[in-house]
Amino acid sequence: MAQTPRAPAAPYVSDTSAFLSLRHVTVALPDGRMLARDISHDFAPIRHGLIGRNGAGKSVLLRVLAGELAVQSGQVLRPARIAYVPQRLAAPPGATLADVTGISPILLALSRIEAGSSDPADFDLAEGHWLIRQDWARMLADARLPDWPPEHPAHEASGGELTRLALASALRQDGAGLLLDEPSNHLDTRARDWLMEKILAWRGGLILVSHDRRLLDAMSSIAELDGGVLTAQAGNYTAWRTHHDRQAAAAQAALAHARHERATGLRSLRQQHDADQQRAARNARSARNANQAPILLGMKKANAQAHAGRSHQRREDAAQALDDAVRQAAARVNASPGVALALPDTAVPPGRRVLHLEDLRLPYPPQAPSITLSLSGPFRLAITGPNGCGKSTLLSMLAGRIAPNTATGGTCDVRVPTALLDQRASDLPPTQSLLQTLLASGSSLAEGELRSRLALLGLGADLVDAPTATLSGGERIKAALACALWRKEPAQLLLLDEPTNHLDLASIRALEQALADYPGALVVVSHDTAFLEALAPTHGLSWHQDGWHQDDISVEPAA
Repeated sequence: MAQTPRAPAAPYVSDTSAFLSLRHVTVALPDGRMLARDISHDFAPIRHGLIGRNGAGKSVLLRVLAGELAVQSGQVLRPARIAYVPQRLAAPPGATLADVTGISPILLALSRIEAGSSDPADFDLAEGHWLIRQDWARMLADARLPDWPPEHPAHEASGGELTRLALASALRQDGAGLLLDEPSNHLDTRARDWLMEKILAWRGGLILVSHDRRLLDAMSSIAELDGGVLTAQAGNYTAWRTHHDRQAAAAQAALAHARHERATGLRSLRQQHDADQQRAARNARSARNANQAPILLGMKKANAQAHAGRSHQRREDAAQALDDAVRQAAARVNASPGVALALPDTAVPPGRRVLHLEDLRLPYPPQAPSITLSLSGPFRLAITGPNGCGKSTLLSMLAGRIAPNTATGGTCDVRVPTALLDQRASDLPPTQSLLQTLLASGSSLAEGELRSRLALLGLGADLVDAPTATLSGGERIKAALACALWRKEPAQLLLLDEPTNHLDLASIRALEQALADYPGALVVVSHDTAFLEALAPTHGLSWHQDGWHQDDISVEPAA
């Protein structure tokens, strides 16, 4: 697709109050794909949310801002002290918690000083960190983590615990800036509440890459990276979303107007064409009956043909202009057409028993109270609770992948076809294409119909014919939904395990819209309160210190 020509960059004057500045920065991947193109932007010392589609380059740009990646051209102005927490923490075999938080060199320097070292380099490292072990204990307590020593093996901590530790370490630093890349991905609701509290208390500059709408609503500015271009708007995510929804509505209205104008204009042009044809026919009859010299008749005929040709060209030009206006209006509409995701066989009639749990005990946590629950009809059950309370295990039991604990008894009876979708859609065969997977499942839809429906989901021919392992997170979730609902025996109970964890905001909204009209039953495990609210749950099952509680609509308790 042809690129719109870009005007030459204007001389850039940096805002001296900014805590981070980009001056004509260009960043490209080794394969030549452009992630940032001549970006100039000042980040004021406030809270900024950085958003964009998966693959837009948000994490890469954050690494550039942190000084971890070099730029192809341009300059990044940053303070001497800036803390950065990546999306994926490096914890190689043998790593300790001190390695994860980057304090191992300080601890080693302190140990050498205690052993009698007088090396100035050791004293430089230890300066300002003489009480680091006491600070470490207070940091763990504040982050509600176990009282681990810095030498504790990193592999013994969960992903959520490592994330919280890295965040706590970054937040305690007295730096001018803080860069966080998807910090809430592995956090439960209590930990997200803690993170929100710390972010609101942070007084330096902050840049947050996230799809967590609650966190983004705590930001003072939203910057979007799209097609290598960075645009910013003051206000939180809700304000940004409202503005863009209004723009989208205006674009839709402009497209509807252009289509109406085209229909009216084409009707008028057809009427002009018919009138010209009728006039030409009358003139031809008059000429045949007129007693005029052949040379004069020839001249009139030539003039009439020339006039008809000019009229035809004017109509062609007018029709082309009307088509161009519609195409230009359509290009400004950033919305994909809807698609009926579910089929009639996915519906669950009201009153039909779907699942029955009787004194069901999960293998973890030990001694946890049993669960008794019966649900009928197209219900929507939200399961909430802290990491480690057994939510994913319960979904696996409902899917029939784990049998109930025979030692403690209990019943898990699910009476409709199910499909379990985890946050990575790991059931998709990685080497098969999506189309191959659907055809092998015995789908009732013909290949042409499958291709058409998948295209409406945003999965074109290049994606449905590629190995599913190459799909992005959002594409995999849509592919897994299509496989669950368009297979030979469509799922009437969807089990969703943190489906939004690795999706961008646009993909989350698309998933919400796709599930809005699903006529079957849903069981959803999520810490994303905005996502749960969008699904309008009818029942809740939440974990508290004394066990599982049933609610009409459940929201995980705040810390």
